[in-house]
Amino acid sequence: MGRVNTHTKVDAGIYFVLLTLTLSLGVYEKTYAQTDPAVVTISKADLDPQDQTIYIADTWKFMPGDNKVWADPTLPDSSWQYVSTYLGSSELPFIDWEGIGWFRLHVKADSSLIGYPLALIIEQHNGASEIYWDGKLLYALGEVGTTVQDYLPYQDRQPRSIIFEDTTSHVLSVRFANFDTKTYSDLGFTSGFRFFFGDMNHHVAKIIDEDTGYLWLRRFFMGLLLAFTIIHSLLFGFYPQEKRNLYFALFTGFLTILTYTILKTDLSYSPIAALRYYQLSLIVWVLTSVYALRFAYSLFYKKVPGIYWFFFGTGFTIAIGSWFNTQYFSFIRELFVFISVLEIFRILIVSFFRKREGIWLIGSGLILFAAGILYTILANLDIVSGDPVLGNLYGATGLILGMSIYLSREFAHINRSLKDKLREVNELSEKALEQERISKQKELERKLLAAENDRKSAELEKARALQLSMLPKKLPECDFWDIDVFMQTAQEVGGDFYDFVLNTDGSKTIALGDATGHGMKSGIVVATAKSYFHTLAGEQNIVNLLRKMSEGIKNMDLRMMYMSMLFMRFEGHHIEYTSAGMPPVLHYKAIEQAIQVHLVKGLPLGGNPDFPYQKQTIEAQPGDAFLLMSDGLMELFNTDREMLGMSVISSIFKENAHKSVSDILDALKTLADGWAGEDIQQDDITLMVLKAKDTKVQK
Repeated sequence: MGRVNTHTKVDAGIYFVLLTLTLSLGVYEKTYAQTDPAVVTISKADLDPQDQTIYIADTWKFMPGDNKVWADPTLPDSSWQYVSTYLGSSELPFIDWEGIGWFRLHVKADSSLIGYPLALIIEQHNGASEIYWDGKLLYALGEVGTTVQDYLPYQDRQPRSIIFEDTTSHVLSVRFANFDTKTYSDLGFTSGFRFFFGDMNHHVAKIIDEDTGYLWLRRFFMGLLLAFTIIHSLLFGFYPQEKRNLYFALFTGFLTILTYTILKTDLSYSPIAALRYYQLSLIVWVLTSVYALRFAYSLFYKKVPGIYWFFFGTGFTIAIGSWFNTQYFSFIRELFVFISVLEIFRILIVSFFRKREGIWLIGSGLILFAAGILYTILANLDIVSGDPVLGNLYGATGLILGMSIYLSREFAHINRSLKDKLREVNELSEKALEQERISKQKELERKLLAAENDRKSAELEKARALQLSMLPKKLPECDFWDIDVFMQTAQEVGGDFYDFVLNTDGSKTIALGDATGHGMKSGIVVATAKSYFHTLAGEQNIVNLLRKMSEGIKNMDLRMMYMSMLFMRFEGHHIEYTSAGMPPVLHYKAIEQAIQVHLVKGLPLGGNPDFPYQKQTIEAQPGDAFLLMSDGLMELFNTDREMLGMSVISSIFKENAHKSVSDILDALKTLADGWAGEDIQQDDITLMVLKAKDTKVQK
């Protein structure tokens, strides 16, 4: 029941006919990756060509209870039982489930997926979990606790990065908690989780596309329904004798609520909240069919026939039952809706043969609705290409417009005597109305521009959060060096990055980089660089480290996305330094009280991996200071559009180099603030200051 399993290609609750028809067409089966009882083997060939997903089976090894040792990849688990991660009600009594347990999956990839940017796709997650990869905690969804008091379930649709570095077997371990299994079981739903693998770039782009396009379309449709509800409610308020406006307003009103509850089901981060919205949507779905039938009777019957009250009582009974057990009432609910639709068709056919006035308006809307349903069915079966949601939206819009036009036409006939007077009013107020139209058009354009700005701001905020999450949580401690770092992000995210690694031989490697471009793509490049850096930091030759990272970024094929990078490796006061497209390093020599500039030229990473990168060797003395930086500070503009440049930075660094690393950074920050003034910062500024300690004094 991933996100309550209500997010499908179509809004089934809104278009109730589609759900009934598709029951007889079967379920589309996905092709799953090859599995055996011990290890799941995946390859690039397993990626589904349409949705770029590798579908793995839900049967994992399972152990009830809680022991974090069970994340250890070397732990023997041959005695663990095989269980579906869905945790259905039919198997919970047989696995000793007490709210928490561990699941393990042994998985390996062939050479086609090594270094490939994969993602962990969350198809269902109805609890809280900690996800371990070879014993290392990668992600936490919610808060896992051993009691219901310290447990917080969570769900979202965001893909999580997974990279296979070799073809050996790995262990994916999930510490999963759900203390609400009885609630799910009583309602007929599964209470566990379901994970797949997929192409990271494809699924990130898909999430962005859905957030900016698909959700907007549904919200627009909900607003359209609400507008019809309000309009026809007002028409009924002005002329209560015309009750058809009331029944049509009730019909569109329930459609509005239905659209809202389905939207909330998809967007809720709480699984229980999503479940409740889904239950509510099923109730509203049934009531929508009841009032659709009531509206149909009001069109062509002077008095509502007695059969309607049978539909009314049965519909409310099924709606109430659906709240307490959605699955048990599933068939009855869909059968009821199907029969209601048949009754509406019968009313329309009879009215057509009796040549009821205006039947062609409603008939046209019904034809459009049926055409939309047919298009959706064909699109879901991949017989035609296109978005099935559009077929339903356009079909339902056609039906509602047809009915609304019919009611408006009837209302116009009743008030025909006012036509001449209204024409005079229209002529007298034509200019005023035109001006009002222009004002409303400008207001609409302003709101659309504001909405677009809000969307872009939200995307930039996501990219900024991703960039900051790549940074180390704390600075490393070192016997030979004092280190401090400052980063100030711009309004448009540039993708600056720094990190530290302690190598097995006792040396330390420092990385400082700057990704080109802005937004989510630069965040992806930073995430990739961080992963490669931690994986390859033990490389003896830092030039080889540059080449390997460059080749990996190039293979991502992000189109004109590159990463400037600087590496420094420290063994005591001995330094090896290399660079790929980064600004020079300023070296303050304490004995000479002078600045030496170290510059190693090279192409940014992601271009030509065979570029002949160079390195320098530097012997530092106690009191020496180094300034490493991205290009944000030296390219900072003032209000006169003058660039700060390197000479001023070098001068300030020299004046303060005898101070502590934090004082040096404060001086440079003061320089940046004073230079920029009120001007908006255009790029990230990252500064790293290192100062050699006097080890003799320490001893």
